[in-house]
Amino acid sequence: MQATYSGQANEVGLPIVAKASGNPITAGTINFYLRDVDTGDWFQGSDQTWQSSESIAGAGGHVADGHWSVSLPTEAWLDGHRYRLYAKESGDLHIPVADSILCLFANLLRISSAWLMGIWRDKPTDSTVKQLLDPVDGTTVILEIALSETTPYKTVTVKI
Repeated sequence: MQATYSGQANEVGLPIVAKASGNPITAGTINFYLRDVDTGDWFQGSDQTWQSSESIAGAGGHVADGHWSVSLPTEAWLDGHRYRLYAKESGDLHIPVADSILCLFANLLRISSAWLMGIWRDKPTDSTVKQLLDPVDGTTVILEIALSETTPYKTVTVKI
């Protein structure tokens, strides 16, 4: 299983092997296909849209020893969605191969990391509000929590 992040382009890949010999395919055209398991649609890389029928997500590039990869744009990755990635050699000389992909919530990971690291401060203009800071730069506010003695007892505002 592979993991990607929403809100950014992601590189994914697969090993491609020849049916006839079992050797790695290191040259030619390898097309990647990305199907959203949750919606049943295929990502079409040429115009970055979702289609109801099989569509090419992108052409792969050979990395090494039969391993191919493709970078797919932000539009392909939806928070929490599950995908099936497969690839085909243009002459149908390959052994079919596929992998599952889970798209993770990039912002949730940033928030969780900062929370675990304890990167908090009082809001400069309101000391009753606590601000969670980005774990990368330590200054950008990514979440605020306002506590109250009445309902709602806590108000959480995600800033990213």
